[in-house]
Amino acid sequence: MDFKKVFGEKIELINEQLIDSITDIENDRLREAMIHYPKAGGKRLRPIITMLVADSISRSGSAALPFGIALELVHNFTLVHDDVMDKDETRRGIQTVHSKYGVSEAILAGDALFAKAFELIGDMDLDGDRKSDLTSLLARSVILLAEGQQMDMDFETEESVSAEEYMKMIERKTAVLYSAAAQGGAISAGAPEPLQETMFEFGRVMGLGFQIWDDVLDLRADEKLLGKPVGSDIRNGKKTLIIILALEDLKDENRTRFLQLLGKSDATDSEVEEAVGILDSAGSIDRAQRIASELIAKAKVLLDDLPEGDSRQRLIELTDFMIKRDM
Repeated sequence: MDFKKVFGEKIELINEQLIDSITDIENDRLREAMIHYPKAGGKRLRPIITMLVADSISRSGSAALPFGIALELVHNFTLVHDDVMDKDETRRGIQTVHSKYGVSEAILAGDALFAKAFELIGDMDLDGDRKSDLTSLLARSVILLAEGQQMDMDFETEESVSAEEYMKMIERKTAVLYSAAAQGGAISAGAPEPLQETMFEFGRVMGLGFQIWDDVLDLRADEKLLGKPVGSDIRNGKKTLIIILALEDLKDENRTRFLQLLGKSDATDSEVEEAVGILDSAGSIDRAQRIASELIAKAKVLLDDLPEGDSRQRLIELTDFMIKRDM
């Protein structure tokens, strides 16, 4: 799918409203720090999902968009704070907020982005019950995000992590905003509760597939397209599903050698290639790809509950894109 061709107009609208939501910040330095990541661009997957779900149900994508923008603000808030915690200097080829503006400024920018998200919901042209439901959905999502981030941090010091624990972590850290995007679109559109719940599940399953595919890309994507060094998960010692599955099967010298390479921050490119080769021989990369594909197939089935039409078809295409993207 040509993503920009299919969703270009929606991305332009989202970008315009995303930037506009921040322009009323009076302090120049704070406003610039808040807008640093949003103005760098992005696919805006979450707001697009919100709009498409709402359009599918009641052609109310425009009315639902502020909730999608709120999710994008929360997403950027988490990126700003994650980069501070990880002490990362770059993100997608640009300076991180804290490296450009300072750690204190980055924390303030993240806090303000978080608050702006809730302000947007309060200003939506919806009845009080729906705005209350959306506020509760966003608040719960942020709590789950924090749990997921803490779990991810805990995993770094744990000797072993199970596949079930990993799936629980990414459900909170990654999938939760896709769940919120889809359910939020349904709430905004006035959908009955069973359909809201189905859309939540759709977003959850799709988000899981998205993250597992991201783990695959870390090992197999073109470095220029990926925007970061291939194999960074190996250097960082990340216990992704691919690595968890491999460690369940690796034996003797292969296991010993892989554990020597996993988490070696100064590993050479050839050592990373060696580690990827061990994962390939264990078959765990291919297994992760299959799991991602199965999750995406399940997500598409859940879309059958939406009325037929162009918006549902776009959602199907977007869901397929999650495991066909190359970056």
